Amino acid sequence: MPISGEIMQNYENARIEILDWLSDTIKQPVERIDLTRPLNEIGLDSLDAVHMIATIESIIRHELPEDIIRRVTCLNDIFALMRDKMAAA
Repeated sequence: MPISGEIMQNYENARIEILDWLSDTIKQPVERIDLTRPLNEIGLDSLDAVHMIATIESIIRHELPEDIIRRVTCLNDIFALMRDKMAAA
């Protein structure tokens, strides 16, 4: 599904905000966060991951699937779901 320019801009802004939050949480510069590594390998424990999902939902103003943590392996997966959810709204 093609994404409009406005939705894409909103997605990019949300992505930056989430990466900034994550950078603060795991005490790593954004540029050093590997979006392809499993969440636990980048320094997120299960409580951090739940908090991150709640933060994402707050930023994008959409709920993500309840089982998202079991369905994704890395940040790229989360961002793909987030983009799809924003595009479908």
